[in-house]
Formats: sequence, C-alpha cells, structure tokens
Amino acid sequence: MSEPNLGMAELKLEAMNFDRAEMRDLHVVKEAIDGEGRQDYLSKHHMGVWNVDKHELACLAPKSYMVIQQRHATESIIEALTSLNIKATAMLKKSRHGIQLDLDFPDAKFQLSEVGESFTSGVRIISDYSQVAGLVISPRITRLVCSNGMIINEVVRSKRIKYSEELKVTVEGLIDQMLKDIISSDGKLAGMVSACMRDSIEWQACQLLARALFKQKKHVKQILSRLTLSQDSKVNRWQFYNAITEYCTRGERLKPALDAWLQNKAQKVLTTPFIKLTEELLRVEGSEDVEA
Repeated sequence: MSEPNLGMAELKLEAMNFDRAEMRDLHVVKEAIDGEGRQDYLSKHHMGVWNVDKHELACLAPKSYMVIQQRHATESIIEALTSLNIKATAMLKKSRHGIQLDLDFPDAKFQLSEVGESFTSGVRIISDYSQVAGLVISPRITRLVCSNGMIINEVVRSKRIKYSEELKVTVEGLIDQMLKDIISSDGKLAGMVSACMRDSIEWQACQLLARALFKQKKHVKQILSRLTLSQDSKVNRWQFYNAITEYCTRGERLKPALDAWLQNKAQKVLTTPFIKLTEELLRVEGSEDVEA
C-alpha cells in the first residue's frame, strides 16, 4: 500500500515533527592502556552531524558543512511553491535520519504526442542527515494513465543545494528551472519512450532478466506480476520500465533507499536496449564467477 497524498497544509503540520540535527565537535579517544593515560584528540577538520531527537550520530562531515534542518527545508519548499503559484500534492517517506518528498504538480501537464502519453511534472526532494549531500532535488514525472511516479535523471539532472539563508529563493529558482527543463526536454523523453516500445523480448527471457536485475524473489515477483503479455507472449521495454515504477509508486511501503535503488534500475531499463542489458548482466555474472 502506497503512502497517502498530502496537501501543503498537511505537509507543513507533518514538518513540525521532523527530526532536528546540529553540528557537534568530534573527538578521537584512546583509552588508557598499560599505564598510559587516556588521550583525547579534538578533530581539526571534521565534526559530527548529531540527530538531536534520536540522540545519535548521523554522519561525519567537514567543519565547513552546515546542516539544513528538514523542517526548514520543507517550509522553504512550500513557500517557494506558493510564490510560484504551483498547486502541489506530496507523498512523504521517512528513513532513520531522512525524509523523501515526492511532489506532484497536477496543473503542470505535458503531452508526448509521438507516443500518445500524458504526464504531469514534479520533483523529488531528499534530505538525509546521514549524508552530506545537503538537499537534493530530482526531476520527476507522473504518467497520468496509471499514476506511476518516475524519476527522470537521464532527461534532466538532479540538483544539490547547500545551506544558505536564502534557501526559499534558491529552492524556488531550482524548481522553476527544473519544470521548464522537463517540459522542454519532451522530445528527448518521447524518443526514449518510442525506443522502449519498439524493443521487446520473450516472456521467459524477461523473467531471467528480472531475476538478474533485482535478485530478491519478492521484488522479482512484484514486478513480473505487473506485466501484461502481448499476443505473441512478448514484453516490451516500456512495459518493463512501467512495471518497476508502478512497484515503487503503488507497491508495499518501500523505504527511501530501496525506492531510489529501484528507480535507478528503472532508469537503466529506460535507456538501455534489452540485448545490451542482457550482455552487461552476463559480463557481471561471468566476472563474479571468476572471482569466486
């Protein structure tokens, strides 16, 4: 079951309970051994990102690093969308030290007439105290025919934001530009979709490929169950791609790290012909056999 969609007012209320973090000095300690006294070294170049609410270390970071509070980030995003007059809904996922927000902009629609598909634009926001990436904004589209959420880094690249006092202004500019880039890149996306629709493999080969790509039986089962065979018992690459993204969007509640891993696999499928995917997997498996 997928997470429920939130309005911006609901998201703002959720944000009030997000974990806080702060930078704390990092000490390297050597306990007393064989009569030598305890030695305590203060790190000159690194500090710890401390999750205040969970009372634990999230990660190590350079002393120049500044934490973006997740509540502040979310409020800045909501303010930016309000300034841009963008109607939005959000899907929120949480990890131990992070949040993942999938924002959909239902009025920002575009059509890929070449393939007869309609989409809405959106973005994915990731903030994780266990990483020093800052705030990450990725391009996202939703396929209207089935509400699948798709990350399209192969079409428009993700952006990373470091802390600044003008966070709302920075976020506003990036979201505005990303939406324009998504819509202006519709020709490239249409080309990818068309190529995927023309590329097909036998059902048995698709099963083997899914097992090689996703390893775990539950992922393979969930993805294959979302595929519909053609009359000649074949599956095209667009169907395979959509089965993966549908699992991300409407499957069981996936943790953000697994969701991101599956979306990366999906992007690989979107841009790589079946025959090349198979060859690459065979090379990897062959090298593993040699190492073993």
